[in-house]
Amino acid sequence: MPNRICWIDDVDYSEADSDLRAVYDQVLSPGGQLDNLYRGFSLSPQTILPADDLYKATLHHSGNVLPKVFAELVGTYVAVLAGCDYAKAHHGQNFIALSADSDQARDVLNALASDHLDACGTEEEVAALRYVRKLCLHPSDIVQADVGTLRTSGWMDTEISELVQVVAMFSYFVRVINGVGIELGDEKLGLY
Repeated sequence: MPNRICWIDDVDYSEADSDLRAVYDQVLSPGGQLDNLYRGFSLSPQTILPADDLYKATLHHSGNVLPKVFAELVGTYVAVLAGCDYAKAHHGQNFIALSADSDQARDVLNALASDHLDACGTEEEVAALRYVRKLCLHPSDIVQADVGTLRTSGWMDTEISELVQVVAMFSYFVRVINGVGIELGDEKLGLY
């Protein structure tokens, strides 16, 4: 029997029936890896493809205007705020891979983990990260003025909409991951 990857029962690719295997085949990474994340969904297989579609639309759709590198930073920050090491490791690696300077990207991730947001980018980016923090930790406290602050900082409404989508999508995933204890194991980190 393959190693357990979470606190509840899960179905490894090698043990999957033909229906689950067909779903798994649709969510394999470009390198052919089945991420532990989706094994953790295996007892609710009807949720795997919609979750993966939301993930791809939020982070990888060609029509997105929010810079992909910043979207990965936002996702990593949501994971940091939720204490989700799995998503933090994967999306932190994506942020590093997409950044022009990997050492600087590591410094940004360290600053993010230490809650030193002022060291995490431009004034515009820091304003967005402050908004992300509030939306994650105190969503009922978000007011119209918070969106106004983003606009004043230089964010367009389409970018704000996508920023909120990234936060909401990652909030979903980190709760699934933390809720059933999905572990990294030996899977390859990141997409890039």
